[in-house]
Amino acid sequence: MESEFFQTIIDFFQFKLLIAENVLTIFYILCSLLIPLAAWYFLFWIIRRYALVIKFYKDTQYSLFYSLIMWVVRKIKFFKNKIDEKITWQSLTISQKLKFLGLYIAMVGLAEIFLRLIFEYLIAFLQMHEWLKPPTL
Repeated sequence: MESEFFQTIIDFFQFKLLIAENVLTIFYILCSLLIPLAAWYFLFWIIRRYALVIKFYKDTQYSLFYSLIMWVVRKIKFFKNKIDEKITWQSLTISQKLKFLGLYIAMVGLAEIFLRLIFEYLIAFLQMHEWLKPPTL
């Protein structure tokens, strides 16, 4: 009994024994719970960038290209404290908020589908590996 247990551990570390489907399922659930949190952070990162570009565009009344140049200038350390960066979710209009919420839902939905496809592929690979493995005598 003990020799079989140690042989199983040795086989696991030598990659003769693959990860069980249950471990992949648990990892999938953890990742699917983290995706909305990461997407929410990424959404606010996008909003900050979008809001700054729009603020520069409205302030300068020039082209969007000029506003992007101003956004790059803002990244230079010398100008960092001279430009107001206090633009948040509250500064957006209702239509902009709805667009960003739609973007968030699309991001989370596509990320969840992609994650599901990856894990289904991994589980199918494990099942194929078991079927194709030559029988041990």
